[in-house]
Amino acid sequence: MQKYQLNFNKMKKITFTILSLVTVFFSCKRNDVEDLKPVAVSVAISFDNAYAGYNFPLKNTEVKFTNLSNGLVTNLKADETGAVSLDKISPGNYDIEAVLTVSAADYQTYTSTTTENDVVFNGILKSQSIVQSSNALKIALNAGKIGDWVFKQIHYAGSHTTNGAGFRDQFIEVYNNSNEVLYADSLYIVQAYGSTSKLTAIDITSGFFQSGTKQYDWTKSIGMNNSKANTDYVYSKNIWMIPGTGKDHPVQPGKSLIIAATAMNHKVPFTGADGKTITVKDPSLTIDLNNADFEIYQGDYLGLSQLASDIDNPNVPNLKNISIISGRDMILDATGREALFLFKTKRPQSEWKRTPAPDKLDITTAVDLYYQIPNAEVIDAVDIQTPLEANRVPKKFGATLDATFIFVSKGQYSSQSLIRKTGKTVNGRVILKDTNSSTNDFTELDMPDVTKTVFK
Repeated sequence: MQKYQLNFNKMKKITFTILSLVTVFFSCKRNDVEDLKPVAVSVAISFDNAYAGYNFPLKNTEVKFTNLSNGLVTNLKADETGAVSLDKISPGNYDIEAVLTVSAADYQTYTSTTTENDVVFNGILKSQSIVQSSNALKIALNAGKIGDWVFKQIHYAGSHTTNGAGFRDQFIEVYNNSNEVLYADSLYIVQAYGSTSKLTAIDITSGFFQSGTKQYDWTKSIGMNNSKANTDYVYSKNIWMIPGTGKDHPVQPGKSLIIAATAMNHKVPFTGADGKTITVKDPSLTIDLNNADFEIYQGDYLGLSQLASDIDNPNVPNLKNISIISGRDMILDATGREALFLFKTKRPQSEWKRTPAPDKLDITTAVDLYYQIPNAEVIDAVDIQTPLEANRVPKKFGATLDATFIFVSKGQYSSQSLIRKTGKTVNGRVILKDTNSSTNDFTELDMPDVTKTVFK
């Protein structure tokens, strides 16, 4: 009897434990379900101050919600007041992009300004947390600058590192997108500087980064007394300039210039700066840049040790090295953590402000200083990312310069190249698409085109 009583008590304890676990399990499941309960969100679209007075209609502004955890996209259109709303959306972090296209005719009607192209207004909220039961957000639209010069092609990925030319065959192509002759003299080509740490690895509590974009907070840089340091400026890593006295390098409407890292035929062997032969195993993976319009040569720049592959082609003029922070050639980040922009300025270089990165606590001779370039002087800008979302880094440009980003789908050393899409053709002249949104403006080529004739 005593033995039976002990077993009975033991069984009661086991039963109680199981019931407790079941209760906890269903309680947790119920809490999880409650945590994932759909929430409501509304977005109010408006124009920023520069365009608020023109009274462009906001109806049909396209608003795209991208769930950053699963990639799901929800598309909506705004009503007459610029409002969009969702009664039910999964809680989480979202990129929210608003796009409004105003036809060239309507733009002229509202602003009395003539333009050949439709004007695209963009606004974006990056990594927006939508977790409350009700979320009210605002997005300001800005058209940015529609440039006469645009990047037509960017071959940043390079070709296979053992069978191809690696980074040696990288180049960029700039295009005259206007209807008049432009002079390339004193056009600056710039690699933008910013944090290249993965978004998931950035600690915004350190005080060095912006909470929304997770890019550097330049207002925290030593000696920075400008509250608009993040919104009205971009920062340079390497700067090169097309030389000339003003009218030495005319470019006709619808024509372009190819600027090579090394203007050589990378399909055939050539002798490097160290006297050794540079060759490739599979010439079909790379390109002939021997006829580039310009090249970048840094072999004699301020004590830099010369890169063996950085050969100075005497038949191709060199860009002027203005400021080189890193690299012994124009080496674009083949993984895609890159951002490029074009600008022109009447300000002498002596007046350009230089600043350390926000995470530098002292300025010593070992600390790099980055030029601060006003957005107003930027003509075109392209933000490039990696194909794999988990490896992406903070965007270096705001919506006024490039609202989105772009990449080649096959990734680094794939021989692929970014190519700008055709917007329209006027009297035989191709006008390339320029909406200040790289996702919309660019597509890709499986092999770069150096004939300056391919358009998609």
